[in-house]
Amino acid sequence: DLTAPGAPPSLRSSLNMSGGSASAAPFVRLGEAGKWEIQPEGAQLLQRIEAPIVVVAVAGLYRTGKSFFLNTLAGNTAARAKAGFRVGSTTESCTRGIDVCVPDGDAGQCRRGSLVLLDTEGLASMEQDEAYDAQVFALSLLLSSYFVLNSMGVIDEAAVDRLYLIGELSKHISVSAAAAEGPAGGGGVAAELASFFPPFLWLLRDFVVDMRDADGQPLAPDAYMERALEPRPSTARRAAERNETRAAIRDLFPSRSCATLVRPAAEEADVRRAIGLEASQLRPQFVEGMSALKQRILGTAPPKALLGEPLDGSMLVALARQYTAAMNTEGVVPSIRGAWESVVEERCRAAADGALAAG
Repeated sequence: DLTAPGAPPSLRSSLNMSGGSASAAPFVRLGEAGKWEIQPEGAQLLQRIEAPIVVVAVAGLYRTGKSFFLNTLAGNTAARAKAGFRVGSTTESCTRGIDVCVPDGDAGQCRRGSLVLLDTEGLASMEQDEAYDAQVFALSLLLSSYFVLNSMGVIDEAAVDRLYLIGELSKHISVSAAAAEGPAGGGGVAAELASFFPPFLWLLRDFVVDMRDADGQPLAPDAYMERALEPRPSTARRAAERNETRAAIRDLFPSRSCATLVRPAAEEADVRRAIGLEASQLRPQFVEGMSALKQRILGTAPPKALLGEPLDGSMLVALARQYTAAMNTEGVVPSIRGAWESVVEERCRAAADGALAAG
């Protein structure tokens, strides 16, 4: 039974994944030579998809439940937990680089394409440095069509501090090679980058407080986030730095929203083994919230496209190769337009070679 006690029929059906399964595999790893490498297992999973794809990526601090969230979204829990992303209950980070999962059956049905999930290595772990984190974060943004930022608890000054990477994105991504070579370094203006960035969902996990304004009136999650992103007085400690991060989020993600989830279980032991539990063993509030999030993401996430052209699985792999090649070259940052032009040229050459072989 994948249903929490008392859940309505719509909730039961939305969480019942018995008709589908999923496969997860490594996709991008940093090799022994210090270069980013596309992994054949993940590439093969993606290359099977010939239809337009919807790419949902999740990023955030390590050990904050990103993989569990994606596994729940894909139906890889309880008896099917081993088919999904690896999770753990220790301080050791489970995900390395970027992993990919391609759900099938009911779990893979999106309104606008075939669902692809990207799980990213947690930020700020003891094993990696800021440059590594910045590249993983940038790559997940570049490859996704819907981006989930996963964090714990309320949006406070500490939460804003941890998002400094967003303020640094213009140093790690350019719209075109010309912009990358210009005086702005790896930048390009925020408005240019924003036109290529996906919708942004700030997911607040283990959220326990009531959202209310100064007058005690209830606040919707989106309104709560927007208030948190308003500039703070310049007299506040580290106000300038934090306001730059807030401005970067506002400017780079014009399509943004916020959602909350309570803890999946009341008992600590159950939280640590939540991936193996049936929905009936989880808190009903979590099951209901997760169901609403699933319907929201699968119903609104757009297909991955560049310059108006939808991508299939093979094109996403080719795009990842272009981006990682740029990251592996000293003094070069990924160019969105340049990478896309290379992918199109590669696709045209393959089509021409296929036509010649057929003839």
